[in-house]
Amino acid sequence: MPRKVKCKEGLDYALAARILDEHWLAVTSEAAAHTDLTYASDQGLCEAIRDSINHRQVAYRFCLPIQLLGKLTNPTLDCLRLQKRKKDPQDITGWDARTLGSKVVAPFNQRQENILGTSSAPYVGNPMRIPKMLGDDNSKKDVPGWNRLVAVLSEVESRNNPETTASVFRQVLLEMFRRQQGLCFTYSVPLRVSLESTLSTAREFLAERSGGDRALALAGALFDAIGIHFGIYVRVNRARINATDEATGQAADLECLDANNRLILAVEVKDRTLTLADVEGTLHKSRQRQITEILFTAHGVRAEDKVAVGEHVAKAFSAGQNLYVFDFLDLARSVLALGGEPFRRTFLQKIGEHLDRWNTQPRHRQAWQKLLRGL
Repeated sequence: MPRKVKCKEGLDYALAARILDEHWLAVTSEAAAHTDLTYASDQGLCEAIRDSINHRQVAYRFCLPIQLLGKLTNPTLDCLRLQKRKKDPQDITGWDARTLGSKVVAPFNQRQENILGTSSAPYVGNPMRIPKMLGDDNSKKDVPGWNRLVAVLSEVESRNNPETTASVFRQVLLEMFRRQQGLCFTYSVPLRVSLESTLSTAREFLAERSGGDRALALAGALFDAIGIHFGIYVRVNRARINATDEATGQAADLECLDANNRLILAVEVKDRTLTLADVEGTLHKSRQRQITEILFTAHGVRAEDKVAVGEHVAKAFSAGQNLYVFDFLDLARSVLALGGEPFRRTFLQKIGEHLDRWNTQPRHRQAWQKLLRGL
């Protein structure tokens, strides 16, 4: 968090940082639940924002977040202005956009895996060293791209309404979030990692609720590593979280297959306690598909269902099906110990691969990245 200082124009950087964090949290939470989310009703405005956030030039990508954050922090400012007119006490709409970019927006961007680029001073170049943004500026390399920025900011400034500014700013953050979703994060796995450190890291990662995303990434990584190091099967197919088996065509969350594409083991991953209904549903579909080896990973069995689940396991064995129920971390402890350090490194690497391949929400990928850095 930037230190709490105020610019002499009255732009409070600490307030700006809080506003940015609050809007980002709101946008990313809503975007995770609604893929078709939009904050700006004008389609042309949305397209201009999308093109600007994904522009090839770094300064263009940073422009809308910086200018609109300044306007949102202090509505009296002109969001087209980049500098304050020197020695003019009557100039109340000018402001130091460059400093807001370097003190607030750039550090935020770095915390978000450098969505907009790696610059720590995005306005240091010539394109933004002007008093005010105007259209059809032929000094710019990409005049149409520059005009898109001017059009968005002009629309906000002409309305000069805090609600409009907030809506357009959130649309900008939404496009940043969508850009972030396409990034591959860097996961640094240490050369050596102990069993207890690996389990502790996995446990901490699973502690935050994720709708099953984190649990499925860890389970997928563990069974990938089992196939690689123990050779029990050659491939693991994974379903998307919350997708039905009918929709994916899979027998379970994870399918472990041999070289002849024969199903060796079906794995159901539950990021909660297992219920009798879970077991009954899985046994029913497994019988239809003649699956004989079924494994559940869950946070134990619901207390009132333990006896009934045990009876179903015994009954399934008599009918030719082997059904196993494990707490994920208990299963992982045994397997990670047997596989040794090479296995543990593979497991940790595969978690990152799962998080990226299945486009898991960036905050979960960032959390895993941070945990690995702590090893």
